[in-house]
Amino acid sequence: MSDYGREDRREARKWFGLGIFGWLIILVVAVLVAVAAWGFTVATSDIKGQGDGVIQNNSADNWIEAQAEFEQNFASIEADDIKITNAYTQLQAEPDNTVFRTNYTGIVSHCLSLVADYNADARSYLTEDWRAADLPERIETQGQFADVATDCKENTP
Repeated sequence: MSDYGREDRREARKWFGLGIFGWLIILVVAVLVAVAAWGFTVATSDIKGQGDGVIQNNSADNWIEAQAEFEQNFASIEADDIKITNAYTQLQAEPDNTVFRTNYTGIVSHCLSLVADYNADARSYLTEDWRAADLPERIETQGQFADVATDCKENTP
């Protein structure tokens, strides 16, 4: 019989001939390494999550989108406030007109939704830093701090 490959076969038998005990040790070590890696991930998840939040907040895509959303919402609120006055004037001229009543109710509802979105963005971690300085910190629709230009109510003289 030829000696060709005899050393390779011996080497292979060493690894595959570890026996149950040898393979059990390898399995236990692999499980321990996996558990340790998982434990490290769990232990560092708080600081990693905070770091990921800062990275996302400071990304150019985030601040450009947030700034644009603040501007768009504020402009839409101002436009809706004017539309509310116009719809209210139409409704006062014809109080029984269901189309005018529906339009008025719809515009008020839309305006209030925009205000809620604006105020939510003003408190959100990823958007609060990117509101332009000339925009209000919060939009009030009632009370002493309500601005007639953004209160989602009709402005009659």
